Amino acid sequence: MSYTTPLPSGVSRPLAEDNEHNHVGLVIIVASVCLFLILVSLGMRLYAASTRKLILRDDCLFVLTVILAVAQISVVLSQAHFGWGKSAELLDPVNLSPTKKRAYESDLLFVIVLGLSKCCTVVLYQHLSSRVFHSMTYGMLGATVIWTLTSLLLLAIRCSHDPWEDIDHRCGGLLLRWVIITALDIVVEVAIFLYPVKLIWHLQLNRAKKVIVLALLSSRVILIPFSAVHLHYVQRQIKSFNPTLFGAYATVVEELHLAFSVLLLTVHSMKLFLATYEYDGEVAYTNDNSQSQSRLRSKSRKGFVRSTAVSDSQYDHMDKPILQDSEFKIMRSVQISVTQERIELQDHASSTGTTSL
Repeated sequence: MSYTTPLPSGVSRPLAEDNEHNHVGLVIIVASVCLFLILVSLGMRLYAASTRKLILRDDCLFVLTVILAVAQISVVLSQAHFGWGKSAELLDPVNLSPTKKRAYESDLLFVIVLGLSKCCTVVLYQHLSSRVFHSMTYGMLGATVIWTLTSLLLLAIRCSHDPWEDIDHRCGGLLLRWVIITALDIVVEVAIFLYPVKLIWHLQLNRAKKVIVLALLSSRVILIPFSAVHLHYVQRQIKSFNPTLFGAYATVVEELHLAFSVLLLTVHSMKLFLATYEYDGEVAYTNDNSQSQSRLRSKSRKGFVRSTAVSDSQYDHMDKPILQDSEFKIMRSVQISVTQERIELQDHASSTGTTSL
């Protein structure tokens, strides 16, 4: 049966469509946009790492996450090529099995990427916190690994010997498996959200600064709605008699969930948030790494030279911790506005006169 609309003479049929009976075009467009977002995230993170001149453990985890995310999106694009998103009557029977296999593979890769993104966030928390809180971060890492392995087992082992064939209501426990995976995912995300809240809650900071720091640290909380919406569309797919058509919506939400889970890992690379100090070519996230004090670097721009010969007392207020507990300072803030900096105007035409502002 064909649902295609006749085209005028001389007009070629599009490579993919998006209509009531065919959502292949929607899957391809969303997957391509998500691929772009992930590659942009990689560029941002690499730039931040090159600025720090130091590769950290969360940077390595991030690169691995991006590699697997790109692989997952590639599988989804192949899945759409074989017909995922088409109604059953439009799908070529020869492509039905390859389509289901790609759907099976993309779900497994999705879980792995999501687990790695959680681990990357928790490892970053370890860099930003003192050893007192490392037991909590190790606990969250353990919970994330357990969630990832449990989810992989629940999705990999299904009702038949060919698990990729089980994509609808004929596999009775499939929906329950997704409910368990989503529920545990939300629990882990809530734990990751509450960790920075615990650190910031009792700090002597004004409310605005607390909100800013908490918003950056706890940005992953916006992934919880993605999990809920994804479960909703997975339920529609499983209960439907046309799973390849309705499964396109679950795939679209899955790709958005994956892309944002990677994109949010770059939020922590913002200079205003990290406020890292560079000491002799090294970067200190915490006071444990170095006890030396920061100095302003000279910088020339349009005939102006910012003097570095400024007394320490003028900038003592810039060296206050954002996050701290009773024993350790966790991270330092850098005040961006400079109010008492001497600026010297170089007069190339005449003499050595300077102008102080």
